[in-house]
Amino acid sequence: MDRNLRAFGAVVTTGNLTAAAARIGLTQPALTKTIRRLEREFGARLFMRTPRGMVLTEAGHRLHMRVQAIEMHYRQAEEEVHAITSGRLRRFNIAAGAVYHMTMAPDLVKLLSSEFPETDFSLDFDVAGLTLPKLVDGEIDLMLGALHGVPPEGISRLKFLGVSITPYCCRHSRLAARPEIEAADLANCRWIIYKRDRLLAERLRVYCSDHMLPPPAIRMEIDVLAASFRMVSGTEFLTLAPTSLEGVAAAAGLVPLRLERPIWKFASGAWFRKSSSEYPIMRRALQMLPILAEDAAQQGYNLQLY
Repeated sequence: MDRNLRAFGAVVTTGNLTAAAARIGLTQPALTKTIRRLEREFGARLFMRTPRGMVLTEAGHRLHMRVQAIEMHYRQAEEEVHAITSGRLRRFNIAAGAVYHMTMAPDLVKLLSSEFPETDFSLDFDVAGLTLPKLVDGEIDLMLGALHGVPPEGISRLKFLGVSITPYCCRHSRLAARPEIEAADLANCRWIIYKRDRLLAERLRVYCSDHMLPPPAIRMEIDVLAASFRMVSGTEFLTLAPTSLEGVAAAAGLVPLRLERPIWKFASGAWFRKSSSEYPIMRRALQMLPILAEDAAQQGYNLQLY
């Protein structure tokens, strides 16, 4: 990437000329000259000096957006060329949501590691697409989860699952014996919510509002989904989880409530960079995922396949 733009990016990142100069191996006077040269070229002041450091002007913000795009294209061009010339990845980083961790993600890593023994693997947790910026930046290679919104430039998706979110209760709860549950039956219920997925509570509130119910009484927010199942067990609390985890919930003594329509329904699948699609390991992962989803469905997981 152009050295002048790299210097500009370093100042934006650090907010300090001295730190930026050290970051890119220049003296501070040389960096100051570089920024002044850029300002002459663009005919606008790019930074303001403040007690908090170097702050972007409006023109600087516009340039920074372009510089970020240039950096992304440069990284992805490097990756694309490397995929064509080498075809090997030393490390393959995957981030996956709860459904994938409990169903197919471990099997995916196990199968890929046997086919690509020269590659190291990392399987991390992702909720509600929070690791999407890491995918764009190249820190994550494959993300498995909900397909919300429009993918950023350079990102592709593969849809192969549908996910329905429904309430679960203890099998001894007063609601568990009912063959069908109406929205009104959820009024005044107390909830334990899996807090890592910030959209769960939001979607529950929207559901209650749409059905003219009081706002949900969320009494506990739990960091681990399996822990929320255990805390609901033996109580009249409710929790929210995908229908695909019915078997996991059953092991904790929970049953799903059969609503006429789920609290929330969305498509799910794989996110990946287009520039990484030529790697054999990526092509193989994308081939395996729909097959692993079918296998998980046959094993009793309530998965909705596309």
